[in-house]
Amino acid sequence: MNNFISATMMAVTLYATHGAVIAQELASESRSIDARAVKVVLDGVISLNIKQGPTASLVVSGDKRYLPKVTVVQTGDTLRIGTELRGVQMHSNNLHAELTLPNLRELVSAGVGSTEVSGFSGDEMRLALEGAGAVSLTSRYRTLNAKLTGVGSMHVNAGEADSVGLDLRGAGQMVVSGQSKNLNVKLGGIGSLDAQQLRADSVDVDLSGLGGATVYARTSAKLRLSGLGSATVYGKPANRSASARGLGSVAWN
Repeated sequence: MNNFISATMMAVTLYATHGAVIAQELASESRSIDARAVKVVLDGVISLNIKQGPTASLVVSGDKRYLPKVTVVQTGDTLRIGTELRGVQMHSNNLHAELTLPNLRELVSAGVGSTEVSGFSGDEMRLALEGAGAVSLTSRYRTLNAKLTGVGSMHVNAGEADSVGLDLRGAGQMVVSGQSKNLNVKLGGIGSLDAQQLRADSVDVDLSGLGGATVYARTSAKLRLSGLGSATVYGKPANRSASARGLGSVAWN
């Protein structure tokens, strides 16, 4: 948790001082990658925008002094983007990366900053926020698994999926929309889940943390509560069951 707090403080400092930075010499440069990359790991202090396109490319931009500190390493199908910034340098940089890939199957955000993903589709996608910041995804995958174990927020538009799995173990908020046949939720952190706009046929929720969950179920909903949090189920599913061993409760709307 100390690491989470430190990362959050770094993020606050980064964005709060952005407006006060004067006389930055902005620049951009391309980095060499290829279309084998379908897994992206983001680390360090940098924001990232990922979009789908026929040709793989990566352009980093920001304060010219800090562009050499951006590290890009591709090993097979895995692309790692990070920074070597440390200490007082962290408040002075304003680094951004624009990444275009034909396909994307996995994204791990382990640094400090924001990440936006749009335009992808496929069989399966894994999304994880392990650092401090915000992640936004708009996609059309058959199977989508999203995990938040860091500090921050995650906004997901799942499109029309067969299965959506959500795992919140950190401190933050998940907001999910779209449609899915099945929704499986594990909520064990101190954050909250707002999935009312995800129209799911079947919902399964395991809530053991301090946060709360809001879901929508068309036909069936099964909930198990063992923590202090509560859950609200919309959609008036005909098949429903709920058990509570903690102080939480379930509301059916």
